[in-house]
Amino acid sequence: MEKRFELRTNANVLKVNLSADKSRATGVNYVDAQGREIEQPAELVILGAFQFHNVHLMLLSGIGKPYDPVTGEGVVGRNFAYQNLTTIKAFFDKDVFTNPFIGAGGNGVGVDDFNADNFDHAKEGFVGGSPFWVNQAGTKPISGLPTPPGTPAWGSKWKAAVADAYTHHVSMDAHGAHQSYRSNYLDLDPTYKNVFGQPLLRMTFDWQENDVKMAQFMYDKMAPIAKAMNPKLIAGSPKNANSHFDTTSYQTTHMNGGAVMGEDPKTSAVNRYLQSWDVHNVFSIGASAFPQGLGYNPTGTVAALAYWSAARFASSI
Repeated sequence: MEKRFELRTNANVLKVNLSADKSRATGVNYVDAQGREIEQPAELVILGAFQFHNVHLMLLSGIGKPYDPVTGEGVVGRNFAYQNLTTIKAFFDKDVFTNPFIGAGGNGVGVDDFNADNFDHAKEGFVGGSPFWVNQAGTKPISGLPTPPGTPAWGSKWKAAVADAYTHHVSMDAHGAHQSYRSNYLDLDPTYKNVFGQPLLRMTFDWQENDVKMAQFMYDKMAPIAKAMNPKLIAGSPKNANSHFDTTSYQTTHMNGGAVMGEDPKTSAVNRYLQSWDVHNVFSIGASAFPQGLGYNPTGTVAALAYWSAARFASSI
């Protein structure tokens, strides 16, 4: 039987190699587990990494024009979007057990009344929306340690607060949409490099007025539900005009954009089949193709787009 597939593990792709006129990919260079740099020729190159890494590889390889936030020109790194989370934690008396260590994941139910266009935005002053839910996946006993306001950040009092609160709390999250803005973008870092000597991918990002208004709206919708459970304490606060993005506070890992699809090469990096406008035998598949961030995670739609794109390049081989 003809060998049709080979999986090479521990391979770090450094760049996509291009022809002299930069109109066609000729393969990739990667570093293997022994640290050797290897060139792999290819007739077709598919970028199927995480959203960040697809954009990073395109920038490192010179595929598409890098986005310039000053002029608004360029497409690679453009339309970067995040997600906009708002959280409320309710703490209960010792006789109320929530047992977050047995969260059932997919058995959870979300409130979708204020997601997308499911409500009238006319008087709210923002676009987008959010589903919200109790954290149905449970609160992990190490990565998720809720403590009430005023708890020290470490030490015996912190440990005592963790022990007191863990089985007597509920976390509610609004998983909000996020719009892309001219000032939020991805590019190559001018200073810092990775272990291979290449520029790191730099994320320039902050919350905007629309994000703040939506977060405040969602908080006001979740708070009555939390209060109806009769907790002894509710903790949490929505974003405000002074809020800035903070990497020390987890938001989400579902980023979008940077190599978006579209019908115009001046405003998109790939076409509707996720095929590069500039290098036609390169396809970039993933959430990097979405120009905005929605309330729900993009994973299911990414899978659908992958099938859609695969049908296109399979017919062209």
